Amino acid sequence: MSMQSQGAEAVLARARWTYAAWQFAVIGAVLAATWFGPGWGSIWGAAVALAIGRIEPRRWHVPLGLLKRTDWRRVALVGLLGGLAQLLAVKILLTPAVEALTGQHRDLGMFDALRGNVGALLGLLPTMWLSAGFCEEIVFRGIALGRLRAALGGTRLATAIAFVGSGIVFGLAHGYQGLSGWIITGVMGSVLALVYIGSGYRLWYGIALHLLYDTLATAAITFNLDRVFAAWGARLFHG
Repeated sequence: MSMQSQGAEAVLARARWTYAAWQFAVIGAVLAATWFGPGWGSIWGAAVALAIGRIEPRRWHVPLGLLKRTDWRRVALVGLLGGLAQLLAVKILLTPAVEALTGQHRDLGMFDALRGNVGALLGLLPTMWLSAGFCEEIVFRGIALGRLRAALGGTRLATAIAFVGSGIVFGLAHGYQGLSGWIITGVMGSVLALVYIGSGYRLWYGIALHLLYDTLATAAITFNLDRVFAAWGARLFHG
């Protein structure tokens, strides 16, 4: 191998390492911004992500998938049908199964003020749509999954590692819900990651699903339907 070839390989290797280091730095900065707690944390994280995307060198940029050509009718269908299916699956199947496994209830006490209070629900929804439906998808799918996959080379193995990693981080971000909540939201995050990957890294499908699920889940708490679902799940798992 000639000295010129060795030099070219060294330059390429250095460029790959620099690219990977930048992606990890972006992931770290965005996730650090989210630890301000539920709601505002994801908004800060998404703001940091969007700001970095505007100023970083183009060769290091990893698109979020917000600008890709998208079939909006399909997005709406995924949101409506997927959100309802996920609500029933989480409330009737996943939650009682995880709680039986851990011996702990998922802690959603922070939403108790919604019970019977439609005004509180209507006041919460716009903030929740922004922070959870939109910003969490940017942070945990667009950045945590997309950038980690890019940093590791974009291979199938890299995709698998990024898929698992993003689900774990998403669960940890909901640690205020206790061990059961961490597991449940980790699984839900993995579903959203599959939607992101399966849609060709188009973020709007996951945003629609996330928006509809969160809307239905908080409405269920407001009208005490979550307790009905919990009773159905208890019958399935405890007879």
